[in-house]
Amino acid sequence: MAKLTILLADNSMDKFYHGLVLAIGGKSLNWDVKFFVTSQAVILFTKEMKGKSKLKMGFFARLFISFQMKRMNIPDTSKLLIEAIKEGVEFYVDEAGLKLAGFSKSDLLDGIKLSDTISFLEEAKTSDVVVTL
Repeated sequence: MAKLTILLADNSMDKFYHGLVLAIGGKSLNWDVKFFVTSQAVILFTKEMKGKSKLKMGFFARLFISFQMKRMNIPDTSKLLIEAIKEGVEFYVDEAGLKLAGFSKSDLLDGIKLSDTISFLEEAKTSDVVVTL
């Protein structure tokens, strides 16, 4: 079975969205998919954020993009995250990054596991495809 490992270090909506799309795509191909999260992106996997990310642009541009996504029936990141978890994508949040952001394991969404740098490197070493965002 092919294996895809994704590393997300940025909390921008476009990178998060594309990472989730790649993860779901990998699962649809019956690949083993591991999604590692570090740095600023750890907050996206907390109960406070619930997988919601914001576009890094002005108010009117964000409003326009949000309108277009709804008009074209493109799901937002929180819905894609729920779908990815249901499809069996394994999500791992960097424990050190989580602590630096002021959160603990109990703040994580259900189904999200803690990890560290070594875990990511071991997975990346044995993966067929590694994507960093």
